[in-house]
Amino acid sequence: MVARDTASVTRKVGPFDVSAGQDELVLRMPKQGELSFLGCMMFGSTMLAVLIIGVMSVLQNQGSTVRGIGVEQPSILFSLRENHFGFLWLFGSALILFLLPLYVLRAYNADLVFRFRRSDDSFFRGSRRVTRLRRIEFVTIRETKDPDKRYLYLLSLVYNDGQQMLIHNGYDERATMNLANEISVFVGCPVKWKQGRAGVI
Repeated sequence: MVARDTASVTRKVGPFDVSAGQDELVLRMPKQGELSFLGCMMFGSTMLAVLIIGVMSVLQNQGSTVRGIGVEQPSILFSLRENHFGFLWLFGSALILFLLPLYVLRAYNADLVFRFRRSDDSFFRGSRRVTRLRRIEFVTIRETKDPDKRYLYLLSLVYNDGQQMLIHNGYDERATMNLANEISVFVGCPVKWKQGRAGVI
């Protein structure tokens, strides 16, 4: 078992909290507060399904042979036996009301974490192992412009097979360079500056 590095030093570099030690370099951007595209798509699909079930419960209610089903008799309106669409709508709505705040809370408290570890030659994003450290060929900074013509700096890792991963994009050139130097020194690879096309992000 490899002993954990306890002599790490934490400092602020741009938006990241950087913890550098002998065995491990951790880049942590606290509380992103971003809802993922996949999560939003799943939420939208769920809401659409619940809406369809709600419409079906009304149609089921109108076509039911049981008279007097209405808001005055919720036990019948939402009965699994008499109106199963109404029951499914009620159950689905309650589930969404319970799970949605949990998802939003998790998204707003989530940290973006990149971890470089020498002991097992690994680079992680969150808890997912992305690649081996020795596959990282160099760190690149690309200067480009946003739609408002302001300079934007993109920091990426480039692997020896040509693939790359974006680590950070921001308007602070010095912070981006300092972050690139932190990664470069730890991994043992060069930093390369690339001029991007204006207006391309």
